[in-house]
Amino acid sequence: MSQFLMQLLAVAICLAGMLAVLIPLFVMIKYRDKTVKIPIDREQLQRLPGFGLQREIRDRQFDLLGNMSMSICIVSIPFAYFAVLAFLKTHNFPTLIVIFVVIGTLWCSWRTVKVFKHLTRLRLGHTAELATAAELLQLQAKGYQVFHDIQADNFNIDHLVVGPNGVFAVETKGRHKRLSERNNKHGLRSHECIYVDNQLRFPKWSETKPLEQAVRQAKWVSQWLSSSTMFDVTAKPVLVLPGWYIKLKSKPPFPIVNHKQLAKMLANFGNDRLTPEQINAICWQVAQRCIQGPEDKK
Repeated sequence: MSQFLMQLLAVAICLAGMLAVLIPLFVMIKYRDKTVKIPIDREQLQRLPGFGLQREIRDRQFDLLGNMSMSICIVSIPFAYFAVLAFLKTHNFPTLIVIFVVIGTLWCSWRTVKVFKHLTRLRLGHTAELATAAELLQLQAKGYQVFHDIQADNFNIDHLVVGPNGVFAVETKGRHKRLSERNNKHGLRSHECIYVDNQLRFPKWSETKPLEQAVRQAKWVSQWLSSSTMFDVTAKPVLVLPGWYIKLKSKPPFPIVNHKQLAKMLANFGNDRLTPEQINAICWQVAQRCIQGPEDKK
C-alpha cells in the first residue's frame, strides 16, 4: 500500500465515529424531506411569550455542544491519526480494538437513526401544540382561562380550557402529511382526515387511540376537579389535529377539529353554566397543579 493511501485510510479510520453519525443523519433527513412534511408552517404561527428567546437559547446550547465536540476532535484526532498510521505500517491491528471500533460505530449509527426518529416525532408534536396554543389565545380575550401541559398521573393534559360554558380537556395530535400518493387506502387527499365509525382515517392509515386517549384524559380531569373543588365538574374531551381538514362521516362523541376551528367551536360548545365562583375554584386547583406537579410526586 502506498504512503498516500495509507495516510488516507488512517484519516478515514479516525473519522469513522463522526461518519457513523453524519451519514445516517444525512440519509434520514433526505428520506424525511422526500416522504413527509409537517402540516403547519411554524413561521406563520402566532408567537407565544419568549418564543424568540427560547429559539436563541436552543441555538446557543447547540453552539456550546458543537464547540465542545470540536475541541475534543482537535485534540484527539492528531494523536489518533499517528497511532492508526503506525498500526497500518506494522500490519498489526489489535483484534480487540478492531472489534470495539466496529461495534461502537454500528451502535452509534443505530442510536442516531433511533434518536432522529424520536426527535422528528417530538418536533411534530411541539409544532402541533404551539399551533393549538396560539389559537387558544383568542379565548382569553373572551374571559376564558387557558392552561397548558398539566401534569397528571404519568401523563399530561396538553391544554385545559375553563370558561362559563364548561371545562374542556384539549388533546392535540400532530400527524405528518405523506408527500407520496401511493398506498392511499381511503381515497383521500393528502391533507384530509375522515372520522367514521369511531375511527380516524388518514390517507394511508387509520387510528383509534387518539380518540380513546382524549376520553380517558377528560375522565381523569373530571374526577380530579370534582374531588378537589367539592362540586361536580364534567370535563369535555376535544381532539385537535392541526393542519388537517376534518371530514365527519358520522357524528363523533366529542369535537374533532382543525386548530383553526378550535377557538370558535369552544366558545359555542357545551351546556354547562359555571358561576364565577366555580370558575375561580377550578382555576385555582389547576394553577396549583401546574406549579406543584402531580400529587404522587409530592
